[in-house]
Amino acid sequence: MTFSAFLAAWRFEWRLLRRDAAAWAVLAAIATMSALAFFDGAERIAAQKAAIEDARRDETLRLDSLRKALADLDAGRVKGETPPFRDPRNAVFVGGGSAAAVAALEPTPLAIVASGQSDLFPAALKVTSGTKDSFLFADEIENPAHLASGSIDLSFVLVFVFPLAILALCFDLSAGEREKGTLALTLASAESPTAVLLGKLAARAGLPILAMIAATCAGVYLLRGAEPLASGAFALLIAAIFAYGAFWALLAAVVDSFGKSSAYNALALIAVWAGVTMIAPAAVNTLADALYPAPSRSEMTLAARAATTDADRERDAALARYAEEHPDATAAEMKLGEAKERTIRRLAVLETANARVEEVMARHEAQLARQRALADQLSFLSPALVMYRSVADIAGSGDRRYAEFSAQLDDFHKRWRDFFWSRAHAGQAMTQADYAALPRFPAAADAASASAGVASALAAGVGLPALLLAVLAWRGLRRCKAA
Repeated sequence: MTFSAFLAAWRFEWRLLRRDAAAWAVLAAIATMSALAFFDGAERIAAQKAAIEDARRDETLRLDSLRKALADLDAGRVKGETPPFRDPRNAVFVGGGSAAAVAALEPTPLAIVASGQSDLFPAALKVTSGTKDSFLFADEIENPAHLASGSIDLSFVLVFVFPLAILALCFDLSAGEREKGTLALTLASAESPTAVLLGKLAARAGLPILAMIAATCAGVYLLRGAEPLASGAFALLIAAIFAYGAFWALLAAVVDSFGKSSAYNALALIAVWAGVTMIAPAAVNTLADALYPAPSRSEMTLAARAATTDADRERDAALARYAEEHPDATAAEMKLGEAKERTIRRLAVLETANARVEEVMARHEAQLARQRALADQLSFLSPALVMYRSVADIAGSGDRRYAEFSAQLDDFHKRWRDFFWSRAHAGQAMTQADYAALPRFPAAADAASASAGVASALAAGVGLPALLLAVLAWRGLRRCKAA
C-alpha cells in the first residue's frame, strides 16, 4: 500500500460525498440530534442547580430561625413550655429534621453530555439523624414514564445514532461499485487496490466522526465555555468518540469484504448494531438481575419504613405491657407527659429503627454491588455498553462518582447522627456554639478521579475490538475482488 494511492482515493471519495445527498442527510441528523441532546442537557443541569440552590437557601433559613428561637429562649422572651419538636435546644428533634444538612452532588462542567444516574437520584438530600430511608427516599424521582423512555442526551446520540450514521455511509464500501460494474476499473487502475479501499473507508467514516466531534466541541463551548475543552476529561471524551466510530467503520469494512450485495451488508450490519447496542446490554443486565436479585427501590423503601414502624410498635407494646402490669400507675409515674422522657423514648426508637433499617439497606446494597460487579465484567461483550458507561463516568454522572458520593453520604450521616445523639444521651441542650459547630457535608469528588479507570475500560472494551476488526478488515480488503 502506498500513501499517495490512499490519499488520492480519500480526496476523490471526499469530492463524491460533497455531492451525495445521503452524506448531507447524515450530517443533518448528527447536527439535529446533537442540538436536541445539548438543549435537553442544559435544561437538566439548570434544574439540578436550581434544586441545589433552593435546598441550600432553605437550609440557611431554617438554621437562622433555630438560632433566633434559641436566642429568644435564652433571653427569656418565650413564655410557657416549648414542645420538644419545636425546641431548638432539643438535640434529637433538631438533628432529626429542623436542622437537616444539605448534601449535594454538584454537576460537573461536562455533565451536560450524559444524564447517567442523575435521573434516579435527587440533586440534593436533606440529611437528618433519623434512619437513612427518611431522607434518601423523601423526594420522588422523575416521572416513571419519562425514565422508561429515557432522556435524549449526547450519550444516547453517541451510542445509538452515531453508529447508524457511520454504517449508512460505509455499508457499501465496495459492494456499491461492484453492483454498478465500476469496481473492476477502480481496482485495476489503482497502484494499490487495498490503499484505494482504505482511502474510501477513511473518507466515508471520517465525515460522521469529524461531524460528531465538531458537534460535541461546539455544544460544550457554547453552553459551558472554553474551560472544559482544555480538560483531560474532554480529551478522553473525544478519544472515546474516535475509537467508537472507528469500531463501527471497521466493522462495516469487515462485512463488506465478504463480497456480498449491498442489501446483505445493510441487513447484517443492522443486525449487529441491534445486538451490540440493545440485545447484549439487555442480556447483561437481565443476567445480573437473575443471578443477584435485589428488591426494587419501592420494595426496599417499604421494607426500611416497615422496620421503623416495627420499632415504634415495640415501644408502644412495651408501654402497654407496663400499663397492664401496673394498673394503678399514673401518667406521672410513667412520665408520659414529661418532655425529657418523650425525647429519651424517641431516641431509643430511632436507635432501634436505625439498626434495622441499616440491616435492610445493607442487604439491598450488597446485592446491587454484586449486580454491578457482574455487569462490569460482562460489559466488555458490548462496546456500546462500555461506551455508554464511560461517557457517563466522564460526565460525572456515572456509577463511579455516585458510588463515591454514596460512601461520603454514609460517613456524613454517621457523623451527623453522632453529633446530636451524643448530646441527647448526655442530656445536653443545644447551644449557639453547637449550631456554629454543626458538621458540614464536604464537596463531592469531581469526575477526574475516574479518568484512569475510564481510559482502561475504553481501551479494553472498544479499542481492542476495533484493533481486531482492523486486522480482519485489512485481510478482507486485500482479498477484495471485482466480481
